[in-house]
Amino acid sequence: MYLGGVAQIALGILTLFIRYIPDAPTGDIGLLVSLFGAGMILFGLFVIALASGVARGSHASRVSATVVLLLTLVLALVDLVVAGDGDWSGVAVQLVSSTAVILPLWTGAGRRYFAPR
Repeated sequence: MYLGGVAQIALGILTLFIRYIPDAPTGDIGLLVSLFGAGMILFGLFVIALASGVARGSHASRVSATVVLLLTLVLALVDLVVAGDGDWSGVAVQLVSSTAVILPLWTGAGRRYFAPR
């Protein structure tokens, strides 16, 4: 989750820099790109905060992290449908990464780690 949060922040920063390349969108579109980049950075910070809660054994953080990961998977599916380009690679990557984080949280040692003491 830490890596995902840091990657999200990096992508947000790169999105902000899109405004400064030649032939970049300007005006209202440029503002939307900046807001989207800022939102990505804030979301990355939120994911890092959730990861810290999970590392401390917080049940609420575990549930919140699961909800956030499932929502990002749903958004990837919506993007696939809206884009209509048939590119399943983004959804596949999101599915694998979400599964790689969610399964250890709810099964085996992860389940025992979060069990009431």
